[in-house]
Amino acid sequence: MPSQRCRRRRLDLDAGTLSIEITRVVVDGRVIESDGKTENAQHVLALDPFTLAVLKAHVEQLARERRELGPDYQDHGVLFCWEDGRPPHPDTITRRFKKLAAAAGLPEIDLHDVRHSYATAGRDAKIDWKALSQRIGHSDVAFTMKQYVQTDLEADRQVANTLAELIIGGSLTSFEITETAREAG
Repeated sequence: MPSQRCRRRRLDLDAGTLSIEITRVVVDGRVIESDGKTENAQHVLALDPFTLAVLKAHVEQLARERRELGPDYQDHGVLFCWEDGRPPHPDTITRRFKKLAAAAGLPEIDLHDVRHSYATAGRDAKIDWKALSQRIGHSDVAFTMKQYVQTDLEADRQVANTLAELIIGGSLTSFEITETAREAG
């Protein structure tokens, strides 16, 4: 399971951005760091006000922990770490996610499925595909659409209704009224 290794220096609280630069994966039981699979794997994310406020408080907590541990603090420069500064193993993040989701009463899903849910929520909110694809680190919009967004019956119905309204327009209402009158007569 891949995880992003966010560095404190890549968080810009003033600009409200976070640069993603390294991915950590477990291969044959060992943690490997890489720059990702695509050219968009390294990218800058705009942060919403809530996330920015949470990260600001988190950075302040990291500074307190660094001061309290003094020379025993193992500063790896990461944004998410243990109290002594060491980065957690990616599998630890996955296990913690599963525990938090269960405690919140959410259905059991894999951490990677959150990305799919995020992309699907973006689709449902009619977010621009290119912007959404870039945000989740893909270099190809078609890949995002194919991999993370599955068509469901409700989405298909919405397409059918929207296109019918565009093509048929007011005739659709007339047809419904005529058919209703015939059935009643």
